[in-house]
Amino acid sequence: MSSEWTMDKDANGAADVIGHRLFLRCGRFVAAAAPLALAALTAAWLFLGATPVRAAVLWCSLGLLAACVVVLGVAVVRAGGPSRRETYQWGVRVASLTPGCGEETVPLRMGGTRWLTARFAGGMVAIPAMLALWVTLAVVDARGTGTSAALAEAGAVIERRPVVKIENEVADSRHSTADATADFTVLLPSRTGEGVPVSFEATTNFRRDVGSDLYVAYVPTHPELGAIGDDQREDVERQLAGRAVQFGDAWTIGGFWALVTLAPLGYWWKNESPRRPKRTAGPDWKALRVTVTGAGKHTDVPPPGSPEAADEKKRRENTRTLRCLMLEGGGRQVPFHSQMDGEAAGATLTGAHGWLLWHPQQRRGRDVLAELVGDDGWQLPGAVPVQVAEQAEEAGVMAPAQPDPERRVQTLDLGAGWLVTASAPVVVGLAVALGCLTVLLLVPDSGAWRLWTAAAGVLTPLVGFIVQVVARMDHGDGDAAG
Repeated sequence: MSSEWTMDKDANGAADVIGHRLFLRCGRFVAAAAPLALAALTAAWLFLGATPVRAAVLWCSLGLLAACVVVLGVAVVRAGGPSRRETYQWGVRVASLTPGCGEETVPLRMGGTRWLTARFAGGMVAIPAMLALWVTLAVVDARGTGTSAALAEAGAVIERRPVVKIENEVADSRHSTADATADFTVLLPSRTGEGVPVSFEATTNFRRDVGSDLYVAYVPTHPELGAIGDDQREDVERQLAGRAVQFGDAWTIGGFWALVTLAPLGYWWKNESPRRPKRTAGPDWKALRVTVTGAGKHTDVPPPGSPEAADEKKRRENTRTLRCLMLEGGGRQVPFHSQMDGEAAGATLTGAHGWLLWHPQQRRGRDVLAELVGDDGWQLPGAVPVQVAEQAEEAGVMAPAQPDPERRVQTLDLGAGWLVTASAPVVVGLAVALGCLTVLLLVPDSGAWRLWTAAAGVLTPLVGFIVQVVARMDHGDGDAAG
């Protein structure tokens, strides 16, 4: 039995830890696979035509998304939808090593935050990608997909042909310049010299009359293959290439997608990301023996004389309230904040003893990067406000770290158990959304049903999350999934 399991005194406890580790790994799989699949699907459907590459991306992405939904469903069935506080307790148990192995010493090596950073970044990529994909599939014009593929394979040409009949026209009768959808019939040349009537559906920029010309793609030697047409040549070319939307629309949607994704991601990466590599502690690090006393709030006010406190307005704008773990050490309280639910973390870690470590020069914004190392063997990455760190150093309560090369710690990712905090309504909603997405991707047809299907795919998971939140509030547990 490994040292990670010896904290449990019986076989059931050891099995629980194994199960918790499995759930954490499944959560990592979903956090990596879902954003990757959604981003790949969106990019392929926006910018690629009906090529083998797009087909491969389509099936691989759908397979990944289906696997994610299955993993989530199994986790919910097996774990029963625990609260966030319970998953935090799981995380502590999994990250804890055997007590007694130099527990009052400072470790030499500090773990990084690879998975924690990847999970947050994945969420910030997945949501805009999902929205861009739904918009693309809702507005896609899939008319003539089968005909388009046959014509493209047979070497179709595009010519302007006169309309000889118009049927089933749908347009705003009050405006002759409004878009109109109708079944248009044109005559295609044949080997016998007689025109072969061929019909196709198209949406034109304004109402067309019999005798007006449309751009028509057909195969001169095989009129029986049919035709596709439009009043815009680029739209006919798009259909022949099998692209979902025109290049102009693709770049518009893609541009908004990039803007909504990259701008918040860049800001978060620079100012709030928990990212940090594995680090080695040295004598220039500061150490403080601490005890976790609970959760609380800390108001971080810009120091007098700083640009952020030049006047009252700037002072208010740059004052921040942090939800923190409150640590007691050296006769003073030290706020420690991280990417975590402060109340749940406080309830889980209250009473824990350990070391608070930081390097005075390793800062990000108005924080000093810090590590809270528990005597049980876990290491929680976080930060301490610069002013608090400087005051502690000036008060002389900090001591130079004396790392022990034999001391081992494991990074504590309190949010890694997000997967099992979901509930059955959420799983059902995501399964319905995946079904709607699959239908929109695989059914080459147009019509208002695409808008309704896309709306169902977006709203059903949202309803599932609302049902989950309401149910947990009724039971006195307001934790949300994730």
